[in-house]
Amino acid sequence: MTPLQFGLFFAALLVGYVLVHLRMVRFEEHLQKLAGIKSIDERLQSIDGRVTQLAEATAKVNLERISAQIERLHEDLEDLRERTTEVRQAVVKIPATPPVARDKGAAAGRATVSNESPATRIVALIETRLLQLGYRHIRLIGNLNGAQMADEIEVQVEAERNGMPFKGRVVMRNGSVHDVNVQSVAQAFP
Repeated sequence: MTPLQFGLFFAALLVGYVLVHLRMVRFEEHLQKLAGIKSIDERLQSIDGRVTQLAEATAKVNLERISAQIERLHEDLEDLRERTTEVRQAVVKIPATPPVARDKGAAAGRATVSNESPATRIVALIETRLLQLGYRHIRLIGNLNGAQMADEIEVQVEAERNGMPFKGRVVMRNGSVHDVNVQSVAQAFP
């Protein structure tokens, strides 16, 4: 081997060594990055453990909260049942319409109404309608003497609903309540 060949061989060997060395340095850097991934994996596992603990803790809290809300709903329903019992006892029983009495002297099939005056029936119809609408302490203002069921009658009324006074008028036509126009006194007052 000539010195020139030996120099070229040695230079090629040196270049190969440098290339291998550079590859090894890059490989070490890559391995260090992979070591960083291992620490990231450890951190992810610790985060997973914390999330699991947090989920268990919040599940207990959520269950406790839901249980408390169900208990509160149960208590509210008990209160509602008690209130409805009180309301049921406080509701005014609306009398049924008077029975139709048969006149013994009249022909079969003809009926006459009991000896109740038309004014009393008109008052009963107005009070019944206002009670159905939720009014209490009803006062009729005016004179209904001589009023007939077939007449159109306008009656001034005063009543209360939910503790508020109301005033207005009720129009009767052909024996039934045709129009109820009652307003709160608070609305009428400027």
